[in-house]
Amino acid sequence: MSRAFDWLDKRYGLTPLVDFLKHKEVPVGGHSMVWYYLGGTTLFFFASQVCTGLLLLLFYQPGEATAYESIRFITTKVPFGWLVRSLHCWSAHLMIVSLIVHMFSTFFLKAYRPPRELSWVTGFVLFMLALGFGFSGYLLPWNELAFFATSVGTDSMKAVPGIGDWLLQVLRGGTDVSAQTLYRFFALHVVALPLITVGLVGGHLLFIQRQGMAPAMGTHVARRGLRFFPDFLLRDLLLWLLCLILLATLAVSLPYGPGLPGVEWELGKKANPLAPAYPGIKPEWYFLWVYQLLKEFPPHILGMEGPQAAILLVSVMLGIWAAVPWLDRRAQRDESSTAFSDLGVAAILFVGYLTLKAWDIGGKGLKVPDTFAVARATSIITVIVAAAIFALRRFAYQHRFFLLSGAATLQIALHGFLRVSYLNAGIVSVLLIAAGFAYLRLRPGPSVPPRLGVAP
Repeated sequence: MSRAFDWLDKRYGLTPLVDFLKHKEVPVGGHSMVWYYLGGTTLFFFASQVCTGLLLLLFYQPGEATAYESIRFITTKVPFGWLVRSLHCWSAHLMIVSLIVHMFSTFFLKAYRPPRELSWVTGFVLFMLALGFGFSGYLLPWNELAFFATSVGTDSMKAVPGIGDWLLQVLRGGTDVSAQTLYRFFALHVVALPLITVGLVGGHLLFIQRQGMAPAMGTHVARRGLRFFPDFLLRDLLLWLLCLILLATLAVSLPYGPGLPGVEWELGKKANPLAPAYPGIKPEWYFLWVYQLLKEFPPHILGMEGPQAAILLVSVMLGIWAAVPWLDRRAQRDESSTAFSDLGVAAILFVGYLTLKAWDIGGKGLKVPDTFAVARATSIITVIVAAAIFALRRFAYQHRFFLLSGAATLQIALHGFLRVSYLNAGIVSVLLIAAGFAYLRLRPGPSVPPRLGVAP
């Protein structure tokens, strides 16, 4: 090993890299180090996606006459083919879960503050690419569920102002979902998105290695941290092993998913474009909040079509989320910014409520659930969660800013308990936010007593 290292070191200069790894440390502070491992778990599930995807590509054949048959051949004839497909599907969903938790932990720890703005932006783009992986891969089995879910998902592209119809035809390869759509989604899923993702992952990891992991807020005194190699790395590898055990357990015990809408991948029947729409069709779980938001908007609003207004709202919210490093001025000064922590809580409540409602929680399993019963049941759950978060923030972290999360909770309560339409309840919440910020701006600051010997 020593001779091999010397041979490589003479040609590629590995000694500086080894010295860097020897001195690299992970910050240790008042915050939990658990959050530092989430990036590694996301990378592990992505690597699982790549490995299992390559194995599936050995037998998968894209095409209207071959896609469904090849997936059925993989799951019924290829030795352990069902297991590989189950591992691929489960690792996709676990990667999204890990990525979401990683993103919110980064947000609440304010790890986006300077000089790590580009780390946040590249991470946000990677999150969007992960959603693209899920959307493009959903159609590849070419079964009924995938066909009609893709029809519903791509149809929402028409709501994009100006270029909606053109964008729809680019995605579908025509006006309808067809074999051309399958070919395009296959190219996206196995060629375009992986190339872009690998490049961005490399850049994201380079930023983190050059700048190190973000220390806790207000950490001004340098202190010795945990050595990255081998201490942190060995812990990371142990967590990867636990993730592998979890992934294998889920893949074996639930090979076709837990059966929840948006979290199931049983092959079912082959897609038939002439057949009636699949009953109760819904997208994958991480798109459910957008799906439900589209349903909450009326056909026309403020001179726009309802779907256009909904897509515009989603685009504005995602833009604000991506620009947080430049909007959070207090975090830039390494000061506590509870207003942006409250923004993160409001986002969780907003997305969580719409997701639960899209799952028809409280609908008693009816084909046509009672919309008010669903809204009431999901409101009860969300308000309880909001109260628990409020208590935690107020008494454990002494936060005093609850305007945004309070407005989100008010919207949920008005809609779920008083039967106010979701949109009207949102208008009331927005007015509350505007009044709250106006009050904060007009409120006189605290009086400062004059210093001794100095005229006031």
